[in-house]
Amino acid sequence: MLDWYYRRQIDKSERYLGQSADWLRDVLASSRAGFRKFGMFMPLANHRVHAPVDLWHLCRIAADMTEDCGPCTQIAVDLALAAGVPVAVVRAAVEGRLDDMTPRQALAFRFARAVAANAPETEDLRVALEAETGKAAMADLAIGIATARVFPAMKRALGHARSCSLVQVKTG
Repeated sequence: MLDWYYRRQIDKSERYLGQSADWLRDVLASSRAGFRKFGMFMPLANHRVHAPVDLWHLCRIAADMTEDCGPCTQIAVDLALAAGVPVAVVRAAVEGRLDDMTPRQALAFRFARAVAANAPETEDLRVALEAETGKAAMADLAIGIATARVFPAMKRALGHARSCSLVQVKTG
């Protein structure tokens, strides 16, 4: 009975995100308990209270771009647009044109990229971004960066990340 409900939720997620969730079906088929526990991760993955919406989404896009080769980044891009992040800003992020962002947006994007790559400049960028946004926002951004990386890792570990795809910034 519960499996029917879970499969329906997966179908709904696929329609909303526009991407295959076959990897979630594999988790459900292999371990209902694992699937339920992963479902409890989702509120954390979507946590944002203090961080500005544009910075939070830019950090998730940057983390996904470091970890992923298309589908997860596409979801992050689509969710940013749905949340009202300007198309020009999202496009600049995807194309790596940091000069077309505000200084604060570029700083957040560079920070998230550095965290995801474990780059040496991470701490300097963190200090600068925290001075701009405050500690509470940094917690939101840290959660966003860390959790964004889970989805590509899950897909790869389950054999569902075999092909890359071009990320598109859709305008309507």
